[in-house]
Amino acid sequence: MVNGMKFLVLLIFLFFSDKSVQANAFTEIFGSEGAAGINNPKIRSLSYAFQYLTLSGSLGYVGKQLFDSGFLSPLNLKPDSINNLSPLGYNDYFKINNHNANILAVKASVDKINLANNLNNKLTKKKFSFKSIEFRNNNNFYKSIYNYEERDQLIERYIND
Repeated sequence: MVNGMKFLVLLIFLFFSDKSVQANAFTEIFGSEGAAGINNPKIRSLSYAFQYLTLSGSLGYVGKQLFDSGFLSPLNLKPDSINNLSPLGYNDYFKINNHNANILAVKASVDKINLANNLNNKLTKKKFSFKSIEFRNNNNFYKSIYNYEERDQLIERYIND
């Protein structure tokens, strides 16, 4: 049914169009000036300039639309409008400034304190395990070395004064 309608419309169109078609690309785009200017080098170069201008403008427009929509974000080309939509989602966390450096330092110290607390909790649950005895002995050893160095510094300070 649809194919029959298409065929009927085509037949009617061909029947009523008795005028011959004499158009080409130049007459369609530039009118009769384009067709007459094929042999004239100045007009031909102007035609090329218009074509390149049209092509570069179209590519520029498409590129701008792709950039604005975030299509080029895998190439790390993102517009500020996307970054401003959600700073948590689009900010670069590897940029170091004073605020981020303070946060990283506090987080590192908190991690160390948590690790020490977890270790102390494990050791208090198993006071007489091999690891806990070894840890206490090593801790006592490091404490005695630290106290020895402190005593030496104190003695040096009193002797030199």
